[in-house]
Amino acid sequence: MGIDKEKGLLTDADELRRQAEERLLLKAEERHSSWSEEAPPRLIHELEVQRVELEIQNAEFRQTRDGLETALEKYTDLYDFAPVGYLTLDRRGTIAAVNLTGAGLLGKERSRLIGRRFGLFVEETERLAFSNFLDTVFASRGKEVCEISLASEKDNQLYVQIEAMADASGKECRIALIDINERRRAEDALTEKRRELEELNISLEARIARAVDELRQKDQMLVLQDRLAVMGEMINNIAHQWRQPLNTLGLLIQQLPLFYGSPEFSREFLEKNTTQVMQLVQHMSRTIDSFRNFFRSDKQAVTFDVNRVIAQTVLLIEKSFADQQIGIVLQAEGDPMVSGYPNEYAQVLLNILMNARDALVAHKVADARICVHSFAKGDTAIVTITDYAGGIANEIMDRIFEPYFTTKGPDKGTGIGLFMSKTIIEKNMGGRLTVRNTGSGAEFRIEV
Repeated sequence: MGIDKEKGLLTDADELRRQAEERLLLKAEERHSSWSEEAPPRLIHELEVQRVELEIQNAEFRQTRDGLETALEKYTDLYDFAPVGYLTLDRRGTIAAVNLTGAGLLGKERSRLIGRRFGLFVEETERLAFSNFLDTVFASRGKEVCEISLASEKDNQLYVQIEAMADASGKECRIALIDINERRRAEDALTEKRRELEELNISLEARIARAVDELRQKDQMLVLQDRLAVMGEMINNIAHQWRQPLNTLGLLIQQLPLFYGSPEFSREFLEKNTTQVMQLVQHMSRTIDSFRNFFRSDKQAVTFDVNRVIAQTVLLIEKSFADQQIGIVLQAEGDPMVSGYPNEYAQVLLNILMNARDALVAHKVADARICVHSFAKGDTAIVTITDYAGGIANEIMDRIFEPYFTTKGPDKGTGIGLFMSKTIIEKNMGGRLTVRNTGSGAEFRIEV
């Protein structure tokens, strides 16, 4: 007799014998011998020892059984009430065991599931896929994962994730059913939101494209308006340039019929008047050429004399400025040269000069004047244009070069003249256009 030592359930034979001998010694004094004189004392003693050994073994067996029953109860609780459905399937997919959670997912009592094919609870359109999945599980002997929808008597579908692995014998597999309905609903909601966002993006792109197109059209209209305003200024300047020559021309022409027939009317008189008339006509023609060249776009960059461009620009406006009692003072130091677009540079000068004129007129400055100072600093040609109109308010100083910003009325300015000027100098010619307040006015500084 004795207990298997490898199983670790009972003590070894020697220990069991020792315990039995101790118990017999304790009971020897209390026990009255009823043995027959013929019975061998040694045999009786051996039987008593074996009886005590059996009592000890029975006690240990009961203790082991109680421990196993307690562990079984714990395992059963963990298995039955786990938050995940557990099932055991054979190779045919027949349910051999299932916990309470699994039975709840399948919508049947546990007793009615044993012996039934799991595939019957799979959505009909996915049964073939599940059958192939089960074959893969038994073939691979590793953990396999898939997602299926279970057949439901209700309208709502139940999506589950299956994790399965065959046992060591290869006759059964253990599978875990995980309810992924919430995740699938979240994924579906996310997909729907993504679709809505894509539609919204498409709609926004179309709306942005329309808005950009509208803004581009408005920009083009404003640029055209600004150009028309500049052309209006130029026409006004032409009128100022032509007024005096036209008056003189009219007087010369009127002299001809007055002196005709008189002794003073000679060939010499006629040739003199004709010469003066032609000089005036040529002067007016040159004026037209100057204005026409001013608006001509430069095709490519060239090196030009800054002072010459300043003089040509001032020549176009000095008459109209003089009529408004505004003087222009030129201070040229050296011969600064610039590589770029002379007509665009002239337009920048014109924009700044007209802004200076408007500031002087708005503030009704007595002895109004504008100082244009040109000089070179190293390889940089610098031109400063300073008015004496009191300067620019600090709160709008940072917005002077913003597009569409203007302190004039809507009928007097578009707010893009200075913005275009800064763009021409900094982007087209690689220079800088800045503004600051001096003690008596605003100073624009062009560096190229």
